Amino acid sequence: MAYLSLYRKYRPQTFAEILGQEHVSQTLTRAVLDDRVAHAYLFTGPRGTGKTSAARVLAKALNCAEGPTPTPCGRCHSCVAIAEGSSLDVIEMDAASHSKVDETREVLAGVALATAQGRTKVYVIDEVHMLSTGSFNALLKTLEEPPSHVVFILATTEAHKVLQTIVSRTQRFDFRRAATEVLEKHLSEIARLENIEIEAAALAAIARHSEGSFRDALSALDQLSSLGGHVTFEDAERMLGAHRKDAFGDLFEAVARADVGGVLSIVSSLIAEGADARRLGMGVLDHARSLLLLRAAPGSGELLDMAEEDVARLSSLAEAFSPAEIVRILDLMARAITDMRTAPDHRLLLEIALVRAAAPVTDPSATGLLGRIERLERRLGIQQTEAGQVEAVTRPLEPKPEPAPRSPAPVGQSPAPTSERTEPPPQRAEPTAAASLPAPQPVATQHSASHPEHVPAPPPGESGPADHVGLSHIKDAWAAALREVVRGNRLVGAYLTPSRPLRFDEGSLLVEVQAAYHKEHMEKEKNKEVLARALHVALGVSPRLQFVARGTTPAAPALETVEPSEAEGAVEAPDPVTLLKEGLSAEIVEERIRES
Repeated sequence: MAYLSLYRKYRPQTFAEILGQEHVSQTLTRAVLDDRVAHAYLFTGPRGTGKTSAARVLAKALNCAEGPTPTPCGRCHSCVAIAEGSSLDVIEMDAASHSKVDETREVLAGVALATAQGRTKVYVIDEVHMLSTGSFNALLKTLEEPPSHVVFILATTEAHKVLQTIVSRTQRFDFRRAATEVLEKHLSEIARLENIEIEAAALAAIARHSEGSFRDALSALDQLSSLGGHVTFEDAERMLGAHRKDAFGDLFEAVARADVGGVLSIVSSLIAEGADARRLGMGVLDHARSLLLLRAAPGSGELLDMAEEDVARLSSLAEAFSPAEIVRILDLMARAITDMRTAPDHRLLLEIALVRAAAPVTDPSATGLLGRIERLERRLGIQQTEAGQVEAVTRPLEPKPEPAPRSPAPVGQSPAPTSERTEPPPQRAEPTAAASLPAPQPVATQHSASHPEHVPAPPPGESGPADHVGLSHIKDAWAAALREVVRGNRLVGAYLTPSRPLRFDEGSLLVEVQAAYHKEHMEKEKNKEVLARALHVALGVSPRLQFVARGTTPAAPALETVEPSEAEGAVEAPDPVTLLKEGLSAEIVEERIRES
């Protein structure tokens, strides 16, 4: 007997076996029980989610010898014939290979004929969106008023390509991608039945790689079982390759860090795996669209067609970008994909677009300049409101004290002329501005002086001269430390939004972060180093760092009660002029004091 693939061997035979599509199976079960089966259905959804299997189960339910019943026996002649694909009352047509109008008319010629053995004649048209316009027109009239013993089931992965006149004559059911947990459980059960020795981590990798498709998951398990022996996680990773969603996540993390080398390296590895440059561009475009959705409407993860763990990672990654930056990336990628239609080298256009996304300074267009300004505004703590007005999110500088009154002039010497102004000079002007202003420094000197994150911090746990620092001091300076983190690495800043210090004991600081995902990433040494350096700049301490997810119990009781910091907004904002000089690589040419 020929070998039967796992996805064919374990095809669902009843409505109860259709996993992850309860909204479909329950509705069809009730329709069969109440004898309210419609004359036409449209099953739409991603590949491998059970559309054709549900059509066959419905055909068995209508023609079973014990039916109509939502639980076909699977033993009668009709059930066996339908399962084997040899039933004369179930006509399956692949529209991808029979799209011509003559072929469609030939299939529809038997609609008026009576059934061969069962009660109902079922027409299953797979990939119905591939039919030509003439075929749709030939199907239209028959689909609208078929004989009472005929049921049409149309299946497609692209419902938007089906004519609306066809859709309006059917009952539409949308099949969803299976959750990763459901896929893992299903794969584990089949591996047990087939005596396949495989690690749980390998099953999780298969479930994530299949992206909600049962057929893809079973095909991958079938392929890995051919290795023989015990299948490990490394075997699965080597055979399946990197998860595409993870690759795009790594790519956008590199863009957030402005790591041009990392961007080019990821693109090179993806193309080496056989990915097409234009398809990669479409994937980047789709990933950026998901980021924009989560950034503009937090909590809208259910609108995305992806696994929950992918949504969690995207939500944290979205915090590293502003909506304007994401829109700029979308614009760059859309133009690159359009130019690929006529360009000989698609990879070059993809790399140029991604380099400009990561480093706006390389983009000579107006959008590149806007990107540089956007990054400056983020460093200055300025954001744009919905009404289009710009507001500062940092606390304004404290007003400077008024100048002391001048001493009277010596006898015989005329007093210095005074202006008629009675109010103090503007905040920007000092009483002796021209004399006290420092001389302009070279750009390189200004840059090194304005980036304290490059100053090496002492080893973790050694507070140096600031051993008197306690938890209350850390809480007071936490907002300033987070701003320092964002300047050095916006992605780490996203992992720490929101966060708060819980306990500081013997050089060890316990920090609460939003979720387990953020805790996992903040426990990486490179991310710990960013936060430790920021604390060293803000307070002069560099504690050992530990992290705990919100809602979980710390390993030891807190030494001090946790109270929200009242001084988070009281930290003095950075000098806007200094940051503006850094961002635009500018120098002060002339300074003037405006007299009001």
